[in-house]
Amino acid sequence: MEIGAAVTAVKGALELARTAKDVNDRAQLNAAMSDIMDKLTSAQSDLLELLSEHYRLIDENRDLKQRLSKEERFILYRLERTATGDFVMTLKDEYVSTELPAHVICPKCKEDDRLSVMNEAEYWYRCSSCKYVAGIKRQPPLRRGGPGIV
Repeated sequence: MEIGAAVTAVKGALELARTAKDVNDRAQLNAAMSDIMDKLTSAQSDLLELLSEHYRLIDENRDLKQRLSKEERFILYRLERTATGDFVMTLKDEYVSTELPAHVICPKCKEDDRLSVMNEAEYWYRCSSCKYVAGIKRQPPLRRGGPGIV
């Protein structure tokens, strides 16, 4: 609905009211008042539609801002392949600080809009949210035939 239609309806009602004040015939006055009420009802209906659309747009705007805010969190990270061929998202060097130390987040959780910091061990990263594991480096082969092994 356009604002112009509501404004036109109100203007029409005002014009009818101006002409109705000079009418002496009761029937003409009643007809003019009926027209005024019709135009005001139409304007009220148009304005309610506009108000409804306004609130819908406010909700849509808030949702879009929230979605953008979530996506902006991930701008700080880059996808990297580990030495074992797995993927992790590492914090870009330019964002590393005392308040935000170097760390990696889970690429699988990122796809679900979750920012999950991965735990780091000597040979792997592990996500505590989804249990995704990414190797950091190859583990040395197990020794066979050492003392105590038959």
